[in-house]
Amino acid sequence: MSSTTLVSPATALPTQQSSGARWIISQREDLTWFIGSALAGYLAIALMAAGFPVMPIQFVWFFVIDSPHVLATASRTYFDKEERRKLGWLLWIPIPLLLIGPAMAYAGKVSIFFMLAFCWQQFHVTKQHFGFMMLYKAKNRERDAYDRKLDRWFLLSSLFVPLAWFMLRVEPTLEHWLGSAVNLAWIKNAVLLGYGALCAAWLLRQAQKLRAGAEMNWPKLWLLAGVVPLQWLAFLYAAQFGRSGFLQAAIPLGIFHGLQYHRLMWFHNHNRYSGPGAIERNGLAAVLAKKSSRYIAVAIVLNLALEALPQALFPYRAVQAALWGIPFTHYVLDSKIWHVRGDRELADALHMN
Repeated sequence: MSSTTLVSPATALPTQQSSGARWIISQREDLTWFIGSALAGYLAIALMAAGFPVMPIQFVWFFVIDSPHVLATASRTYFDKEERRKLGWLLWIPIPLLLIGPAMAYAGKVSIFFMLAFCWQQFHVTKQHFGFMMLYKAKNRERDAYDRKLDRWFLLSSLFVPLAWFMLRVEPTLEHWLGSAVNLAWIKNAVLLGYGALCAAWLLRQAQKLRAGAEMNWPKLWLLAGVVPLQWLAFLYAAQFGRSGFLQAAIPLGIFHGLQYHRLMWFHNHNRYSGPGAIERNGLAAVLAKKSSRYIAVAIVLNLALEALPQALFPYRAVQAALWGIPFTHYVLDSKIWHVRGDRELADALHMN
């Protein structure tokens, strides 16, 4: 593919170098938490591949990072008087979501439920990575329409293609069901071929910009360099375990996702709830934002009370399925509370203005 095909005539590449990369918090903080925390995911895969017991890694992931990050959503929804007013009836969504798992278990479809729950979890993780990419594009004023489309499709395909490949590998019934309706082998080859072409186009675009001396959005590029290989490596490693590989995939991907989320949430809360009158206006959310130790303690306590203890006291698949309603609530609320466009308070808290 020639370089002329990568840039439309209306998209001239600027020749002036950027005055400096713009970060969400700072270069050190972003590289540590939003980008560098991918290394924790790679470390988890390396430890599991080296024969280190999965249980201690799962314990750290579940009790220290993942489940507390789910409950951390309460710090800016249920604990915030203003957000409670805005969200209204949506705050009652846990009730129906807690019933989905037991209903499917009663219908004898609990295995399908856990598979769908895992897919929703990975969709949620993908949305967060996409959100970070868009924040970096906004921060660095990267407004080229071609780059926006290319970055979007490159990231989404890099996260969804390995997930789809993994699901087809570990769920034979899924492949059998799809294969009875379509030529699945042809579709898989076409998808991989198309993905390869998209990767080549994306890489050639970055090389072209470098050669032209164009401004490079390095925070975005470092983020993609961390998340895309991790996604492929996690699913390639987990596929060898069959259906039990859901855990081996969720641990490294969830560690990266959870560490990103905790740091972004604390950055938001500290900025939003530190102003004068915040306690009167926002209530408990502002009290928790005074110290990071309070935020962490509440997230851990809520996890123990709402997830860990119920699973320990009632070790039944129906109960475990019911408790997925808590992460489901997190997914739903998160899809509503992180829209920077149109939310001036959120944009201010994230220093987007």
